Amino acid sequence: MAKKSEQSSRIEKPRLVRLIRKSNDLVEGKYRFDIWEMRVFTKTLTMIHKDDEDFRPYRIYLKEIISDFGLEQNKQSYKFLKEGAEKLARREIRAVASTPDGEMELLTHIAAGVKSFTNNNAGKYIEISFHPEMKPHLLQLQTQFLMYDIKNILRLQSSFSIRIYELLKQYERIGKRKFTIEELKDILDVADKYPLYANFKQRVIIKAQEDLSEFTDIRFTFEEEKKGKAVYAIIFFIERNADFTEELPSNIIVDSMIQLPVVPKESQEALEIFSLLKEFKGVNIQTVKDWLIQFSPEHVRQRITLLKNQIALGGKIRNPMGYLQKMMIQSNLFDLVEETKQEKQQVVEQQKQTHHLLKRLAAELEQLQVGHYETQKRMVEKILNEDEILRTEIHNSVKNSRFYDPGQTIAENMKKGMVQGMVFSKVKQARQTLFEEMDREFEVLEKSLKSQLRVLGWDG
Repeated sequence: MAKKSEQSSRIEKPRLVRLIRKSNDLVEGKYRFDIWEMRVFTKTLTMIHKDDEDFRPYRIYLKEIISDFGLEQNKQSYKFLKEGAEKLARREIRAVASTPDGEMELLTHIAAGVKSFTNNNAGKYIEISFHPEMKPHLLQLQTQFLMYDIKNILRLQSSFSIRIYELLKQYERIGKRKFTIEELKDILDVADKYPLYANFKQRVIIKAQEDLSEFTDIRFTFEEEKKGKAVYAIIFFIERNADFTEELPSNIIVDSMIQLPVVPKESQEALEIFSLLKEFKGVNIQTVKDWLIQFSPEHVRQRITLLKNQIALGGKIRNPMGYLQKMMIQSNLFDLVEETKQEKQQVVEQQKQTHHLLKRLAAELEQLQVGHYETQKRMVEKILNEDEILRTEIHNSVKNSRFYDPGQTIAENMKKGMVQGMVFSKVKQARQTLFEEMDREFEVLEKSLKSQLRVLGWDG
C-alpha cells in the first residue's frame, strides 16, 4: 500500500492552459494599472471564450487568484482584490483604431460594473462586467490580436513589466521593436511619474528586462538612439527565452472554456503555404502554423503574393520574412504600402534636414571663428593706440626682426601677415589675462558647435 501511495504522489496534476486574447489596439492603448488591477483584469480575460458573442458577468474567486499568482493567503487578499476591481471599474482607457473614415481614438471605461462582498472576511469572489465598448477588443477576434498563456505573467510583480511583455510579444516573430521615449511613456501613461529618462530606464525598462528574463518565454536587449546628448528612442531586440521555454508536457490540458487553436502537423494548407516561402531565409513550418492560428489561409496567401510581386518588380526588401510578418498583422495592405513609402520619404526628408542643419552649423562655426579673430584684432589695435610705451616696444621688436623691410615705412611693414602675427603674439603676451578670458568664451562656443556637427557626421 505504501508503495502504491508513493507512486501516486509522484503523479503530476495536469496544468491548465489559460489564454489571454486582446486586440493589438488594446495592447497599445494608453492606460496605467497598478499590479492588483492588472491581476484582476488578466484573470478575467482568461474567462472569455474565443467564440463568445457577448459579455457576461465574470466571477473571480479569491482562492483561484491567490493560487494563480502565488500570493500569500491572508486577510488582506480580498481587500486588495476588491480595491483592484473597483479601480478597474473607474479606470479609463484610450485606444486608437482604424475605421473606414480614418483613425479614431476611443475613450472608454473598461468595466461597466463590479459586485463585491461588504465584509472582506466573508468575501469569496467578486463579479465584473465589461463595458460594451470593449467588445471589439476582446470578443470574436479574428485578426490583429495578441494571444499568450497567462503563465508568462503570473510571477511578474510590476504592471509595467506585464505591459512591456505584451508590447514585445506582439513583435516576437519580427525580433525587433522601436519606440520613441515619448511614445512608450505615453502608452504606459508614465510621463508624469517618470519625467527623467534615467528613472524611467531604471524602474521600467531595466526592471522589465530582469523580470522577463527570469519569468517569461521571451527576453530582450535594447539599444538607445540619441539626438544630440538626449536619448530619443529605444530599440528592443526580442528573442525566445531558452531558460524558460519548454515543450508542453503530456500532463497539460486546455480549459474547455478557452480551447487552444491547433494546426495539425500534417495540415495540407500549412505545407502548401510553407512551400511558397522556401526561397526566403528564416522561414519554418511553425511560423506558418502560427499564422494559420490567427489568420485565414486567404489572408496569409494574399500577403505572400504581394511580397513576391514587390520583389519581382525590383523592390529591395532586406528582410522578407520580417516584412511579411508586419504585413500579416496589417489589415489594410494599401496602408502598409503607403506606410513603407512614407517611411522612405521620411528618411529622404530627414537626410535633407540633416544636410541643411550641417551646412547651417558649419556656417555658424566659420562665422564664430572669423568673428573671434576680428574681435581680437580690434582689441590689439585699441591697446596699441592707448598704450604708447607698449606700442614703442613692439615697433622696436618689429624693426629688429627678419620680416622688417627698412625700405618701407612702419605702417607698410605692419600690413604684412607675418608682422601682424608677431604683433598679435606680443600684445596677447602683454595682456595675457584679458585675451585668455576672450579665448575661454570662444572655446566653449566652438566646442559646442563642433560637438553638434560631429553628431551629424562632420569629420572636421
